[in-house]
Amino acid sequence: MLCPKCGKEIPESTPYCAYCGEQFAQSAPPLPPVPRPRTSGLAIASLILGILGGFVVTALLGLIFGIIALVQIGRSQGRLRGQGLAIAGTVISGLGILLVPILAAMVFPVFARARASARKAICLSNVKNISVALQMYMADYDGRLPDADDWCGNLQEYLKNYDVLLCPAAKDLDCAYAYSSDLSGADLASFYDPPTTIVIFESDLGWNASGLPQDLLPPEPRHLGGDNFGFLDGHARWIARGSPLASSRFTD
Repeated sequence: MLCPKCGKEIPESTPYCAYCGEQFAQSAPPLPPVPRPRTSGLAIASLILGILGGFVVTALLGLIFGIIALVQIGRSQGRLRGQGLAIAGTVISGLGILLVPILAAMVFPVFARARASARKAICLSNVKNISVALQMYMADYDGRLPDADDWCGNLQEYLKNYDVLLCPAAKDLDCAYAYSSDLSGADLASFYDPPTTIVIFESDLGWNASGLPQDLLPPEPRHLGGDNFGFLDGHARWIARGSPLASSRFTD
């Protein structure tokens, strides 16, 4: 029997030409379709997780999915594709796992210093408010300063709120500041240089603490190596611990 298309001789019982594939028998079954390989879902997931991997857990999942996808693709005998996606996802996820600790080590100190700077600013604002309250007290009492024994109570009506006496770096204290005992009940007119006379400073001794700054400052500075001070003229400033300004004359 000859093939009507290519003219080659083929057996009588064969429904297809072995040379050109021509189907010449009406009863012959159609050739089975060749299945197209599908893309591995794990490979796609690995790449997505690798790109979006901002956390160690996400990057770790991307790495695991990528490895599983590569194994499945290798065993599928061509039924799965996406080897490039799986490799890319595995590599990106692996890099993410390596980079997260490095980035954390770089970023955390920045955040810690920003937090410390914010606490320092809040504390300085508190000291400023207390210093202003002292000015209002003196205006009502003919220029005389409050007694050291109850200076917190004497200033209550002049303070915006009780929180002004609290330092964010010493929240366990009912009052995080002390009053210079040398100024107890003194007359403002007796001080010739109020801008350099310290009246309020940080302390760990709590409510109505009074004394001298060199004796009552916290053992370790709370704010970036320095302390906040309020002066008799109403201004406040941060001074580094051990600087000439901090060790100079505290009161007149």
